[in-house]
Amino acid sequence: MILTKLTNKSLVTNQDLELNHRLGIPVEVFCSKQGKTLAFGQIKGFDEERIQIRDYEFCRTTYLFFGKPALPLEA
Repeated sequence: MILTKLTNKSLVTNQDLELNHRLGIPVEVFCSKQGKTLAFGQIKGFDEERIQIRDYEFCRTTYLFFGKPALPLEA
């Protein structure tokens, strides 16, 4: 199940995060070291290094973020 999440639900780009932020879609913050979800909620803000969920900030390079990825543009 985690593999499906990684390929279909990972939020990697700013476009992915902006879509979830704009629509108010809840995002899951997952720690691969601990093997558990640390937070679940709407994005309050984000930049190139961190994402704020509720009142907590999470480093973009340390945690996995799952939500609704932006649709790729077709050529």
